[in-house]
Amino acid sequence: MTSSSHEDRTNALSWLAHGAQLAFELKGDQAKHSDVIWQLLVEAIEVIDKTPDQERRWLTSGNRSGGWNMVGMSRAELLVIERIRLLSAMKPYDGQTKVSPQRDDVERSLGVLSWMRWCNAARLADRLVKAAVALARGGEAEIVHRLYCPTRKSRNRQASYEIKQRTVGFILTGLKNDLGIVPGHGLSFQELNHAA
Repeated sequence: MTSSSHEDRTNALSWLAHGAQLAFELKGDQAKHSDVIWQLLVEAIEVIDKTPDQERRWLTSGNRSGGWNMVGMSRAELLVIERIRLLSAMKPYDGQTKVSPQRDDVERSLGVLSWMRWCNAARLADRLVKAAVALARGGEAEIVHRLYCPTRKSRNRQASYEIKQRTVGFILTGLKNDLGIVPGHGLSFQELNHAA
């Protein structure tokens, strides 16, 4: 059946439950299992895109930062810096705010993005993955189309739909074959051996 660990299945099921929430918030009762997977991908790419450059560099090099949610300064040092800013007529916390994703968000995002490996079963897998990432990032139809089917002269309106369906299909197959997880009732997912 599967060679995955219990922890992998547990994590995937919790991520899918989170995705069900996202899909329901977006589409309500019209949401489907495919929307759950797609919304997880959209969120994962958004989280990784918002990750500060230094942490992203560590992620892409295969090493994890031990400093999530830490700035490396003591409270006293931060107070001194804030006092200097006030004395320099700067507003408190003036400047561009940065969103630092929480560790759980990053772990979920990396886990969900690892599911893209199941798209390797596709013909021209690189094109599918690049187009799916661009589409999930909110890329323009023209760019997505060029990534997915660069040799097609006419712009196919169905390309975005096809990319989503194929990507989600490969991920659903991977969840079933590798983790033993299948769609359940409503928007839920369950382990194959618990399926009714």
